[in-house]
Amino acid sequence: MPKLTSAKAEKVWEGISRAHCSMLAALEQDMEPKTGIPLAWYQVLAELSRAPNGMLRFQDLARVAGISESGASRRLNQMMKSGLIDRHSCPTDRRGVYAHLTARGKTAYEKGHEVFLRSLDRNLGNHLEPGEADVLRAALARLS
Repeated sequence: MPKLTSAKAEKVWEGISRAHCSMLAALEQDMEPKTGIPLAWYQVLAELSRAPNGMLRFQDLARVAGISESGASRRLNQMMKSGLIDRHSCPTDRRGVYAHLTARGKTAYEKGHEVFLRSLDRNLGNHLEPGEADVLRAALARLS
């Protein structure tokens, strides 16, 4: 397979970066006014909703949500104050702390997920043909 030239790689990166920024802005514009939570909080709730028992260790949650540990602490503390998550100690490791999805958090996630899917349909689904989406998904999967 021929190697991608630096110039082409740069253009691909610019396209990925622009698309990412544009999609984040569109999703954020839909999310907060319609759900009362920012997109970043929705992403945390989404990760917790997929986790066993709705729980993830703080550091694992930070990793999968793509935030620094200090940023995670701040975000998770804000979410705890809002009643969306609570903190559980690890029974086998006193230093281990889990974030746990509360009933209020589950409700917020479900509402947010509906808004998220509608926003994706409008901002992504209306711009890609099904075949293009498959090719793009496969290419992005190879990058991650």
